[in-house]
Amino acid sequence: MPWTSLTDPTPHGFEPDERALGFARSVAPGGYAWWYIDALSDDGEQGLTIIAFVGSVFSPWYARERKAMLAGGPPAQPERHCAINVALYRARGRDAWAFTEHPEFERDRLHFRLGASELRWAVDDRGPHLAITIDERTAITGRAIRGRVILRPSAVFGPRITLDQAGRHRWYPVAPHCRLEAEFERPDLRFTGSGYHDVNEGDEGLEQAFTRWSWSRAELGAERSAILYDVAGVPARGFEFSATTRTLTTIDPREFGPSVALAKTGWRVARTIRSDAGTEPTLIRTLEDTPFYSRNLISLTLRGQPAVAVHESVDLQRFTRGWVRFLLPFRIRIARPRAARR
Repeated sequence: MPWTSLTDPTPHGFEPDERALGFARSVAPGGYAWWYIDALSDDGEQGLTIIAFVGSVFSPWYARERKAMLAGGPPAQPERHCAINVALYRARGRDAWAFTEHPEFERDRLHFRLGASELRWAVDDRGPHLAITIDERTAITGRAIRGRVILRPSAVFGPRITLDQAGRHRWYPVAPHCRLEAEFERPDLRFTGSGYHDVNEGDEGLEQAFTRWSWSRAELGAERSAILYDVAGVPARGFEFSATTRTLTTIDPREFGPSVALAKTGWRVARTIRSDAGTEPTLIRTLEDTPFYSRNLISLTLRGQPAVAVHESVDLQRFTRGWVRFLLPFRIRIARPRAARR
């Protein structure tokens, strides 16, 4: 059956299924959905992350609407706060970072356009792939970020995994093992490397259910990858993907070592990660350092395999503080509708 005719949104479990977990998901008032992509070049020197949101969890304006809704006001509309975050990491030259809320958007099962940027699932003679076009500007300097990314999964999955006890927040490891090609003209950045894609969704703000979490993904050689999710108040969970057998399996939590504290960030945000018992994770580079969030590259051992993990730590208690909410609008740009630019 061709992808363009697929409309069934039912999660399709741990068995491979060439249907994409698409962009037409219903999002509850006050809730969110995001589509996350990251990549690391084969030499480990360059990387990127791209996150597309319906109901941006980091929008101070959406947070204000959600607060009013909880106090008895009108429903907070997630589609009023569609956004895209793009971060490019380079060994030489400045990194590039943009976070834009777009009042103009379109979305259906296989396509999500935000302003001039878009994500589109397609299929060619090499199989399913996610084609991404980026055309954004940084919030403060207005520098352009323009380029294309092709993400090719080894297999596509869609298990629905609840992150909280109430089941109001869900995670889908859609493409845990990918090859990715990136070609940006502004700034100049080209690489091929390992990629990853997942989807998160929820029926309320993150801070209503969580205080903190730690997440990481790492390729274990050329044919395997591992994902670790460590959410406060819930037992740690792990998953292993094999590109050879195209299987996604759970890892017994008893196989993890204890949570290891790394050095705090420049903003004094704690960051922790798990690895094999008796091994010591090492921080390679801090990619993002914000008042409540960090993204990092970490050297570690998982399942007996030395690896480099893309890692994040989030402190949602810090995120709710007034001074942090005050700073957010300086980092997020609101794009004007095209009609307003004429």
